[in-house]
Amino acid sequence: MNDFFCETQNLAMGYGKAPLAEAIALGVRRGQILTLIGPNGAGKSTLLKTLAGQLAPLGGTVLLGGQDLAAYTGTARAQRLALMLPHTRRTELTTCFEFAAAGRIPYTGRLGILSEADKQAVRDALALVGASHLADRDFNCISDGQRQRILLARAICQQPEILLLDEPTSFLDIKGKIELLTILQKLAHQQHLAVIVSLHELDMAQKIADAVVCVSPQGVSGVLTAKEAFAPENIQALYDLSREQYEALFGPPKPPKPKFEHYVRSGQKLLRCGYTTGTCAALGAAGAARLLLTGTPPETVALRTPKGIVVEVAPLFCRKTDAGAECAIEKDGGDDVDVTTGLPVIASVALLPDTTDIRISGGKGVGRVTKPGLDQPVGEAAINHVPRQMIAEALKREAENACYTGGFAVTLSIKGGEEVAKRTFNPHIGVEGGLSVLGTSGIVEPMSQQAILDTIQLEMNQAALRAKAAPGPRRLILAPGNYGLDYLHGTYPEFAVLPVVKTSNFIGDTLDMAAAAGFEEVLLVGHVGKLVKLAGGIMNTHSHTADCRTELFCTHAALCGAPREVCASLMDAATTDACLEILDAAGLREPVLKSLLSAIQLHLDRRAAGAFRVGAILFSNQNGPLGQTEAAAQLLQHWKE
Repeated sequence: MNDFFCETQNLAMGYGKAPLAEAIALGVRRGQILTLIGPNGAGKSTLLKTLAGQLAPLGGTVLLGGQDLAAYTGTARAQRLALMLPHTRRTELTTCFEFAAAGRIPYTGRLGILSEADKQAVRDALALVGASHLADRDFNCISDGQRQRILLARAICQQPEILLLDEPTSFLDIKGKIELLTILQKLAHQQHLAVIVSLHELDMAQKIADAVVCVSPQGVSGVLTAKEAFAPENIQALYDLSREQYEALFGPPKPPKPKFEHYVRSGQKLLRCGYTTGTCAALGAAGAARLLLTGTPPETVALRTPKGIVVEVAPLFCRKTDAGAECAIEKDGGDDVDVTTGLPVIASVALLPDTTDIRISGGKGVGRVTKPGLDQPVGEAAINHVPRQMIAEALKREAENACYTGGFAVTLSIKGGEEVAKRTFNPHIGVEGGLSVLGTSGIVEPMSQQAILDTIQLEMNQAALRAKAAPGPRRLILAPGNYGLDYLHGTYPEFAVLPVVKTSNFIGDTLDMAAAAGFEEVLLVGHVGKLVKLAGGIMNTHSHTADCRTELFCTHAALCGAPREVCASLMDAATTDACLEILDAAGLREPVLKSLLSAIQLHLDRRAAGAFRVGAILFSNQNGPLGQTEAAAQLLQHWKE
């Protein structure tokens, strides 16, 4: 379901019986500027008049606030919608104040008697458009540009929820154009009006547009992004321009902004890395802070990620708000595209001059933790601790550079995050209402499945050479990732001489490689969150393949005599650590883990098929060592001897 404040459904518009355009489907949200562009005479003014109800549709419907526009009375419609058209009629002995005050008629009635509150609303509107000094001037005795300001003031006096404007920058010099468009941005982005405006200056339209509709003799487009609408090929088609004509007017197309360029080798391929939502959040916070502290929006923002790699990108936008400033960074997954790639991560920053605190919270599109066992406590925004540290460090650098000694309040939002999160595991693990802001290294290292397997095979070949050169049985340690390696080095430093291969999620494939390489004894060391899946015979532990961790805990708890309420709690748990806490409370941790380890050993033996002896060691970051299978205990004893 969309959240358009004004939209059309199969709209046909025109004069008389012959439609000028049909099947029009467009919409604008509160807080958004929808810009209409296209050649003169194509129907932009006709479309605006139809949207405002001055022209009846020749078919279809205009909806305002979810209700058919035709169902509104004139007064009710005027209190929700204002239309600003070019002014051509002369008015007799009317001051600019009186002309603007006509916008209060929907509230004063036909007599037009202004209360003091009405007069103040007029004064406020004149001040907003920079026309207070014109209040007592005759409306007929001011310039065309000044008339545009008074027309806008009259529309603002209606206190509408949506503002429709037909080429409002006509007759304005460049300074006046910029000032008027700045006012429209403030009305949309700060006062949360919906704005639909037609413009013939494409450079101005491109600067102001949040979304675009193209109107041409061939019809009316759907709602486009600014990038789509102002692409050279679209502008050439819309205005029937040759390439030479386009370049004569606008110059040759600008090359696209360079992407983040860092590559990793995977087999024989080079894959481009991306950066995490956490990196986006920190970059956005830095950009917004710099605008607040220096008054200048940055062209690019940069930071050094925890992995040591510098990321420098251009913001999608960086602008001031009533509360401070906001900066948006587009998530770039590199060659590892996922559902978050392309989403704007927006950091809204306000200065806290009376404290040195850095307060970080989540806004629209950022999820909230509803179950225990995750990185953040229940009730907090799902912004993990590493991104929080990155944000704090980025803000401290900006403060130091500007000699600012106060603190910051940061609110993160992800445009479209709430909808995208429904396609992730977030609702299942206990993050509701949006996405998580993640990233331990700040960098997304892409790995296609075949590329990962190729890399594992290379590591396996190297491990086999090391094992062949060492005396005794050919031994190998496997670990899914960095957690397993860190635990291994910290708990069993004496095994540092043994070859180690990272399996990623491909535990079964790696076991097959170990058999082919002739290893005789294999020890698998991993976090319970991954290895518990082996108890169900799942040898690819990626969550996209299967995520049955709580189901396995529940099953083995039931086998160990757990009551129904404990099983229900396990099924509802967000993480394996949360499962362990439930088992501790029920006094069932030891038997359940023993049962799981027995099942893990069974499936490991089946996959090894007698090619080698294999066992598994389980641990948890929060709960430490959890145990090992019987075969692992025998291997450990044998290796230590």
